[in-house]
Order: sequence, then C-alpha cells, then structure tokens
Amino acid sequence: MFFKNQRIGKYQILDTIGTGGFGSVYLALDVLIDKKVAIKVPHKQDENLEKMLREPRLLAALDHPNIVSVITAEKTNDVFYIVMEYVDGKSLEQYLRKNKPLPLDLAMDWFLQICEAIAYAHGKNIIHRDIRPANVLLSRTGQVKLADLGTSRYMENHPFASTRIGSPPYMAPEHFQGKATLQSDIYSFGVLMYECLTGRLPFFDKNPRRLAQIARESQAPSAHHLNPEVSSELSLIIGKAMHRQLGSRYQSARDLISALSKLRKHEKSASQELAHLVEPDPAPQAKRTATRNLSTSNFCWNCSRPVQRRAQTCPHCNVSLK
Repeated sequence: MFFKNQRIGKYQILDTIGTGGFGSVYLALDVLIDKKVAIKVPHKQDENLEKMLREPRLLAALDHPNIVSVITAEKTNDVFYIVMEYVDGKSLEQYLRKNKPLPLDLAMDWFLQICEAIAYAHGKNIIHRDIRPANVLLSRTGQVKLADLGTSRYMENHPFASTRIGSPPYMAPEHFQGKATLQSDIYSFGVLMYECLTGRLPFFDKNPRRLAQIARESQAPSAHHLNPEVSSELSLIIGKAMHRQLGSRYQSARDLISALSKLRKHEKSASQELAHLVEPDPAPQAKRTATRNLSTSNFCWNCSRPVQRRAQTCPHCNVSLK
C-alpha cells in the first residue's frame, strides 16, 4: 500500500518490514523528531473507524518492556494505520533458521521474558491467540518483545474467544474448536519452547483439520529425547505447558514463570557446585574480577555468544550491538 520514500503525514516510509494476513508493516521515520517507527496498515480499510480503532485501543492499554508498544493511530488520505515502536533486530523465527536448537541459558532467558509479557497481557484479560516465533522480536540490546497483538481479544465477560484466528501448528486443541482461552496462549508458548529446544514442531500437517486431530489425539516425543541438553525436568515443564487437556496444563502464565524460574535457579546452583568440585578455589581478587565480568556480560543477538554489556560490537562475529 505504501512505497519507499513515500511521505504519509509526518512519516517517511523507509522500507517494508513484512506482510501478513491482517496487514502490512513498514519501517518509517518520524521526520519531526527524527525517530524510526513501525507503521502497520490493515488490509481491510473499508470498515468504520470505530472498528479499526479497537486494536490500537486494546494495545495502548499494555505498557510492558517485553511488549511492542503502540504510539498512536492515524488516518491520512483515507488510509488508516497504527504507529508502533520499532524494534531494531530480528524475529525469533529468523534467528531459528540458522540457530536451532537454542543454547539452554539463552533459551531460558528468552522464555522468561516472553512469558512475562504473556502474564502481563493475561493480567489485563487480553489473550494473544498467535504466539509463535515470528511474533517474538529480538532487539540488538538483548531484550525480547512480544509483537503482533492484532489477533488479541479482550476476555472480560467472555469465557473464551470464539474465532479460530491463529497459526495452526501452535494452536491448542480447544483453539481449533473456536474456544480459545488464556490457557491456549500457554499451549502456544509450550510449542514455541519445544521448537526452540528441539529444532522441530511437536505436531505438523499441511491440512489444519488433520493437524487439529493429531494435536488432540497424539503424544509428541519428549523434548529431552530429541535434545540431550534438555533436562527431564524442563521437558516435563514444556510437556505440561502444551498438554492437550486444560485441566492438566498450567493454569496461568505466572505458574509457568514460577516453574521455569525455580528450575533455572536449581540448575545454576547445581552447575556452580559441580564447578567448585572440579576447579580449585580462585583467589579473592580473581573471584571479584570474575563476578564483575559476569555482572556486566550479555549475549550477542546475532551469534548468542557472551559479550560485555558496554561493547559496541561483538568480538566474535563483529556485528553491531547498538
């Protein structure tokens, strides 16, 4: 709908970020304040303004560091569009094409950030309905952000979302039946974790109807059977998150965060104890140096290797970190 260098109000279109089933997203520059933003243009432009404003109004209520924020909504030359925060980086889907399975430490850090975003949205009675790697953005600063909440639904006074909007490989059995609940997002997130750590989806079929039946009746191989780096405890957490029965699934995203956090703390403690048994105790000054280095370290968004937080470029792959 827009083309490069086109001027829309105070925004200059710089590039196309992507196109989906509901709209196209462009990288643009707010020329008044010299700031890059993302502009989403819904495909359906023939609906009344009040209906088109439902999405930005819903998303404007969300203020969380792990959720892409909405700046404003405007209509210029009869074209309605939503102006959003621009995340400089890549999607988790793009990252997984070259980096799967994910290293466990990095995966756990990202999982917790994503789950925090889900829990926050659920706390506002908002269901995402399309949690998948393509809708998770990885910024160059190492922050993870949940994006594309255009499929979201406000759940107050509604037992479930009746439409079947979503991506079939990540949809819960009840979602296929048009009865998505907040727990359906937990199922989708479980599938995302499974894919990140095993390099494959638990279930897949090109036919959505057959896929729904497979997800309802089949049992996916446990994650630790496909990736020996995954502990049986983490495998159980993933399996519970994407359990076909609502009653056997985590009842809330907060419960899932608690389980992941406890496991991470336990595994880190076990790793430190093992390192203490294997290596001699370092001198106090060396301990302080190691602690200082650890506290200022981060991971490169491109190659996932540790780097100093203040580094301008990654020393391993030379990619810019700013």
